[in-house]
Amino acid sequence: MFTNRVRQAMAATLQGLPLSATVESFEPPKIDFAMETMTGGRFIGEDMAKSATVLTAKLTLQGMGPEVMLALGVTLGEDILLNVREAGQDQDGNTWFTYHTIGGKLKSLTETTLKMADKPTTVLEFTCRTYNRLENGIPVIDIDVRTQKFMLNGVDILGDARRAVLLP
Repeated sequence: MFTNRVRQAMAATLQGLPLSATVESFEPPKIDFAMETMTGGRFIGEDMAKSATVLTAKLTLQGMGPEVMLALGVTLGEDILLNVREAGQDQDGNTWFTYHTIGGKLKSLTETTLKMADKPTTVLEFTCRTYNRLENGIPVIDIDVRTQKFMLNGVDILGDARRAVLLP
């Protein structure tokens, strides 16, 4: 049964480099649709999704050192691979886990203002070409912008349209 969850552990790898002790927060891609209002012959309009917006994700790290900076030093045009894993228990005492996998490009690197006695943090923002999310081993999101695969909540939203234009 699905109940309230408490996160107890979070780990990440960037280009295969473990970041477990430095992850402060992770903001997964927001699934958002550009809508268009359909009004023809109607008193009350209706919104229809015409596209999805570009996916971005953010990872906030503490104490980022040269190893992370060098892992980001990929050749221009190469994708960066980020894996974020979280786990915990629900109110019934069951263990749960979620795996986020992002393939994309570094969009921005922002460091906090340097102050004495403060922990330095760095925010990495990625633009996502692929995004996969597994909940307890079940795929719930699988998006690839180049192949136009768009599985959301277990439903392949663009499957029929891809097949109609002879795409896999």
